[in-house]
Formats: sequence, structure tokens, C-alpha cells
Amino acid sequence: MQLVVFAVVLILPSFLSGEFSATIDEVSNECEGIIVNGGILACEKQDSYYVRYDLKTCFVICNDGKGPQLPNEVCSNGEVQNCTPKMKQTLKNWESRYI
Repeated sequence: MQLVVFAVVLILPSFLSGEFSATIDEVSNECEGIIVNGGILACEKQDSYYVRYDLKTCFVICNDGKGPQLPNEVCSNGEVQNCTPKMKQTLKNWESRYI
């Protein structure tokens, strides 16, 4: 019984603050990692939290349904284009707007 109470006391605050409601994107390259990190920063800046990014609409999606647009050259055919050094720099410039 004490163990159950202890577990609830530790876990409950995380659920109440919404930390467990965000999804985790599978990151397969550095460019996608920059998109996720920039999305987290952008959503936090608007008092929201990151949910995912959508390459079909080229937007990051926050829990309030709003989010920043990704650079147009990043999204094509529903996937992140080749993660070239130029693409990384484009994404880092985009991400830096939210730091």
C-alpha cells in the first residue's frame, strides 16, 4: 500500500502538468532532431507544448493546434529532404528564432 501511494505521489504531478501527453517523434537524422528541438522551443514560447511536426502541411503542431511553419525547402513529398549541410544550416537558423 505504501508503495502504491509513493508511486502516485511521484507520477501524478507529471500527468497533471501534461508532460506525458506529448508524443515522441522518431528521429532518423540530425535535421529531424533540429525540427523536433525547434518545435519544442517554439511551442514553449507560446505557452504550449510540442506534439509533432507535419511534413504535408510543413508545420510544427503544438497542443493548442498552432505552431510555426517549417522552412519551405525542408518539406517535399511528405518527408524531410536530404539532410545536407545546407539543410542543417537552414533548420538551425529556423530553430534559433525560438531560443
